[in-house]
Amino acid sequence: MALKDSAPSHEDCLCPVCLEIFIEPVTLPCTHTFCKSCFLESVDKATLCCPMCRKRVSTWARLNSKKNTLVNQELWDRIQTFFPLQCQRRLSGQEAEEDDCAGKRGGGRRRTSSWPNS
Repeated sequence: MALKDSAPSHEDCLCPVCLEIFIEPVTLPCTHTFCKSCFLESVDKATLCCPMCRKRVSTWARLNSKKNTLVNQELWDRIQTFFPLQCQRRLSGQEAEEDDCAGKRGGGRRRTSSWPNS
């Protein structure tokens, strides 16, 4: 996401865990970003490691959790500005419409595991 005023691409705003638009995005020191709920769920399973690259983030996570700064607020504000309908659907628990997925490869929604083989 090069320019702060330009719209981020929809693909850049998709969580690699749930494959949906980020809700309260958390950007780790390794630069991987996840929904806050996906990150918190994966922390239990990965013992405070990034679900993508397995880099330990325990110190960072504890510090930012105490300071209540886990969420990348700048990115979250931009996502809410540029993708309000998708955010509202996610926050209300609705499924994404087929039109949301038309640009994706394969044309449909498919949930796959993003956990690397250990």
